[in-house]
Amino acid sequence: MWTDLHQCLPPFVSAALEEALPILGRKLRGYDAPDAVLTAVESRSSSPVRISRGPDGQSALRGLYPCGEGAGYAGGILSAAADGMKAAEALLKHSRQGDDPS
Repeated sequence: MWTDLHQCLPPFVSAALEEALPILGRKLRGYDAPDAVLTAVESRSSSPVRISRGPDGQSALRGLYPCGEGAGYAGGILSAAADGMKAAEALLKHSRQGDDPS
């Protein structure tokens, strides 16, 4: 469904997008093209932050296995899927060992 994002996002978000897209367009050619389409309100480039994880795949918050783009470990759908599999394997390994992740 096509819609004007001004109608479904708070004004401060719309204003931030209007300011940010030209800046991002200078870094990622075509990102701000007049015919560009945002396909979801989550459309963005890779995460600018990274949630640290240890060798066992867990963060400092035990039981949390950060993975994929949102956690800063991937830059696209394929690498996010591969990282998700890696996190799932780490979780399974710890659950099989009887570790309490909390």
